[in-house]
Amino acid sequence: MRLRSFLLLALGALAAVGAARAETYPARPIKLIVPIAAGGPTDTVARLLGAHVGDLLGQPIVVENRPGASGMIGMQAVQRAAPDGYTLVMGNAGAIGVDMALYKDAQYGPDDFAPISLVMTVPIMLVVRAELPARTVPELIAYMKARPGKLAFASSAYGQTPYIATELFRQQAGVEAVVVPFKGAAPAAQDLVAGNTQLMLDSTPTIPFIKAGTLRALAVCSAARTPLMPDVPTMAEAGLDGFDITSWYVVLAPAGTSRPIIDRLNRAIVTVMARPDVNQTLAAMNADAVSSTPEAADAYVRAQIAHYREIIERTGIKPE
Repeated sequence: MRLRSFLLLALGALAAVGAARAETYPARPIKLIVPIAAGGPTDTVARLLGAHVGDLLGQPIVVENRPGASGMIGMQAVQRAAPDGYTLVMGNAGAIGVDMALYKDAQYGPDDFAPISLVMTVPIMLVVRAELPARTVPELIAYMKARPGKLAFASSAYGQTPYIATELFRQQAGVEAVVVPFKGAAPAAQDLVAGNTQLMLDSTPTIPFIKAGTLRALAVCSAARTPLMPDVPTMAEAGLDGFDITSWYVVLAPAGTSRPIIDRLNRAIVTVMARPDVNQTLAAMNADAVSSTPEAADAYVRAQIAHYREIIERTGIKPE
């Protein structure tokens, strides 16, 4: 009885400390780590979210880019951070879903983080330079098969979601092509526009060039068409069945962060992602603003890790 009473008192004391911390949280600036190079969609949504959420919380949110090792460097920095709510990460499908499925030396897993909320989804698109004669996926596949190894894909870092999509396309389409990896989506898109590469599977960085007519979108890699580009067919509609890869973004804290702090951050993120101006800003780059409960975010992340593990096994992709 004495032990039970002691445990109940201890748990009550811990809950009281957590609640007290949440009442004063945040008392100083919050660091939001982006595990990818500046300029891509992960960086863009982090800075947009940071500005709005920081205003709501009354403390600045400082975005810090820590690229490298396919996002693992930034993720590991947050994994090792104190679980006090002052170090967060803008995780994405590559640094979480792909890395946890592909790299045994990632040294982190879903249990090492406390999900706060999903914030954005973006369809990955197959885009080509406008001067290529192919206007559909079947036409592109025929064009590439007639020129084995002659065309080159621009791709964000090895192991990121677009890279996985590129490898899946090469396998399912049965085409030979060079894949040129870059340290981020933005430099990959710039190389494509410069004409050094001819095609790319990626998301937001190509949108301005599609609108300008420099690039042409042939298909989206999601299971359904995106309402933001309703005229662009899915890969399945183009003849590649089972092609379902979408970029997604989630805010995480280190495991052990108190639930009151997680809830405080979640409420702020949900509020921001529902704002019409935020939705419009993201829609302009073909991104869909979303939000979720911490539990829903956790379930989604775990399901996506399993999804990418299956794709990696199917394509035979090996760690770099």
